[in-house]
Amino acid sequence: LGRADIGQLSDYLSSLSEQSRMRFGPHGFDHASLDSVFSEGSSYRGYVALEASGSRMIAYAIVRRGFLEHDAPRLESHGLKPDPQTDATFAPSVADDWQGRGLGPRLFAYISEDLRSLGVRRIILWGGVQQSNERAVRYYQRLGFRTLGEFEYHGPNLDMVLEI
Repeated sequence: LGRADIGQLSDYLSSLSEQSRMRFGPHGFDHASLDSVFSEGSSYRGYVALEASGSRMIAYAIVRRGFLEHDAPRLESHGLKPDPQTDATFAPSVADDWQGRGLGPRLFAYISEDLRSLGVRRIILWGGVQQSNERAVRYYQRLGFRTLGEFEYHGPNLDMVLEI
């Protein structure tokens, strides 16, 4: 994802259903928030999947090297010692009409290989996953993520991690 793609990313995010938007929250959905996240020197990497025609974004994931500072005490309470050098924090989304069609695992395979080449050894879910989002929980489990523990934030959530 490059800065030139911010407009298309903003369109993609605004096209998500309300339910999908409620489950994806690492940053604002407006153009200004996206521009700030992907500014020069940012520690964030964005990954996208496009339809074969290249005209429509159908999946997006954001990765931050390291971990979210405010999550560190909770992760440590689950027995995980976050490492800013070898950890990455991950938040994916897939367009509503593409969910359940195998796109997520393929995009994740690309992302995890890219992160591995950068020295990342562990991927932590960004803010965990809502326990009520059973489809997402199963998705992460199929990818090999393991549950560290539970926490409460607008309902029950799970912290999950994957060694790569």
